[in-house]
Amino acid sequence: MIIEDSQNKKCADCGKFIVFSEFCRDNPSFSKQRAKDLWDDPMINIYCPECFFNRPEKPFKKKRGYHYYQLKFKRF
Repeated sequence: MIIEDSQNKKCADCGKFIVFSEFCRDNPSFSKQRAKDLWDDPMINIYCPECFFNRPEKPFKKKRGYHYYQLKFKRF
C-alpha cells in the first residue's frame, strides 16, 4: 500500500510546516499506516522535534523512541 503525503501540518507551538514524510522519518518506530493514523487524528497535536524536546511539561532527553506528537486532552 502506498501512502502519499497528506496535507502539511503546522507545529502546535512554533507554526513551522511539517510534511508527513518528515514525520515518518522522525518517528521510525511507526509503520506507515500507524503514522498516517496519528497524522490524521484530530485529537493529536503534532510538534516539530525542536519544540517537542523543549516542552515545559517534562524535561525530555533526546533518545530514540520518543514520538513527536501529543494527545489533546483537557484537564478539568
